[in-house]
Amino acid sequence: MQEVFEVDQENVRSLSDVMKALEKAATAHAIDLRIDFPRMLEEYGALWMIVRSRLCMTRLPENALRVKTWLRKPKSAVSNRDFSLFDGDEEIGWAVQSWVLADAKQRSIVNMKNIPPLWILPTVQPERTQALKHISLPPMETVEHRHIAPQELDLNGHLNNVRYIQHAEKYAPEGALSLDVVFDRECFAGEELTLQAADGFVCGLKPDGSYSFRAHFYKGEPI
Repeated sequence: MQEVFEVDQENVRSLSDVMKALEKAATAHAIDLRIDFPRMLEEYGALWMIVRSRLCMTRLPENALRVKTWLRKPKSAVSNRDFSLFDGDEEIGWAVQSWVLADAKQRSIVNMKNIPPLWILPTVQPERTQALKHISLPPMETVEHRHIAPQELDLNGHLNNVRYIQHAEKYAPEGALSLDVVFDRECFAGEELTLQAADGFVCGLKPDGSYSFRAHFYKGEPI
């Protein structure tokens, strides 16, 4: 089992491309650690779900994006995953994501203390201290209505996290290089997702008016 896992992603031209690279790295590392989707579902009836992500970059890569990823020690309700992003040998960004395990049938949060493999995984010490950012939305205006297509779903049967960013980033400020996002509630095929935007903030509303996601696009921070 590799403590730090590394992947490359070609043709990274947007923040959603970066999010896709993070997803690729997280998935590959989970397979290497044997905590991947098939095992969690088969042995524990649980699904990995991302609930928050923070991405900060100084610029987009000119070449292939090199992604390094590793885990922090899990907590009972959440597993935090860190990333470092490189263009060649130059570090151009970092990210942190929070993941939960949800019961595949009830969609309720599973206590990770009941999943023994998670507590023997290698973690990098000392742990990073970067935290996920709280998102408070300003007054918003409706900018788009979208119907979720079946091809936009992932293995969990809901709208893939990268798809949210693909839909939202068209309303991001020009030159935005960083992103905070909260995934509040799942969206499913056939549902209408109402996008609202204002001042770099974008959110998606489900048909009942509840938030599906909230995002904030802004300029990059120093590494």
